[in-house]
Amino acid sequence: MTNYPALLAAVAALFTAACPAAETPAKPAAPGATTGRAAHYTQAPGTGSLTFSFTQAGAENHGSFRQFATDLTYDPGNPAAGSLKVTVQTGSLDTRDKDRNDLLAGADLLDVAKYPTAQYVASSFAKRADGQLEAVGKLTLRGVTKDLRLPLNLRIAGNGCELSGEVTVKRLDFGVGQGEWQSTEGAGNEVKLQYKVPLVRSK
Repeated sequence: MTNYPALLAAVAALFTAACPAAETPAKPAAPGATTGRAAHYTQAPGTGSLTFSFTQAGAENHGSFRQFATDLTYDPGNPAAGSLKVTVQTGSLDTRDKDRNDLLAGADLLDVAKYPTAQYVASSFAKRADGQLEAVGKLTLRGVTKDLRLPLNLRIAGNGCELSGEVTVKRLDFGVGQGEWQSTEGAGNEVKLQYKVPLVRSK
């Protein structure tokens, strides 16, 4: 007698082996998800602000650098592979007081004739314990290079992003203060830098 259940099972097994399993459709990437490729951003000429403040004779003074350039490479999925480069034309400083401008630009302070640029270069980014992003790099000012971790607020939107934040540096660490300006009695050692820079994606 033919064993029909066994025969049906054998036919089913042969059919399954002859037909490959259907492939599972690829799940589309979530909107805004990183593709693992870093984006490069540059500062549009004439945009952004880079300001500084310091204490002199007990009063707080403010100024800004009118000319600087910023380049950023960043992948939200791999911050450690990012980079940041900021080049500042030191002679573009402006405190809205000609005498003070001339004093800061002089040989005893920024010495812009000898050191026309200052530069910050970071080769990676890190997340702090509070979740804030910071660039890990070096600041070169008046020919002196020092490590500097730069706190950043980074907002990415559309085809661009915005960098902002502030950091405090000590001017005497970079030799900004020769002769009588080595004393902190007349001018404080700490200088606060504040930055807000819109960037446009270039690739």
